[in-house]
Amino acid sequence: MLLLVVGIPAAASPLFAPSRDLCFTDGPLTYRLSPSASAPDYRVQIDNTAPRPDLRVRLVDSVELADLSLVDDIGPATCKTAGVFRTVAIVSGTADVTVSVSRETQEADVALYVHSARVTHEDAAALFALMRHVAGARTVAQAR
Repeated sequence: MLLLVVGIPAAASPLFAPSRDLCFTDGPLTYRLSPSASAPDYRVQIDNTAPRPDLRVRLVDSVELADLSLVDDIGPATCKTAGVFRTVAIVSGTADVTVSVSRETQEADVALYVHSARVTHEDAAALFALMRHVAGARTVAQAR
């Protein structure tokens, strides 16, 4: 069982209006999940009725039951990277990646635990699904 614990800093100081942008760094890429991105690099659709989603995520209430865990801190910070930024938006239409999120145990690809005051289960599932999608594309490109 793979256990991944991730720290995501808050994107804005409590003195200012909170930002919904979340940043997550995976190797040389930093993904900025932003609901206000007008032209995101990647689009992720949460569709629990899709017959063949790219990733099926089962939500669990305990880190011991999870394959992936996301725990964030809520200290002030900004999205920074030494690598490349890619913007991500959760959309309801055409998407690069489709993910289903449910508490049902049947046919899930991964179990996800989220402990956060600001990251939703859907946000975390979208980021993990996208990272898996991009990592798979990099592997195929490197094999050529």
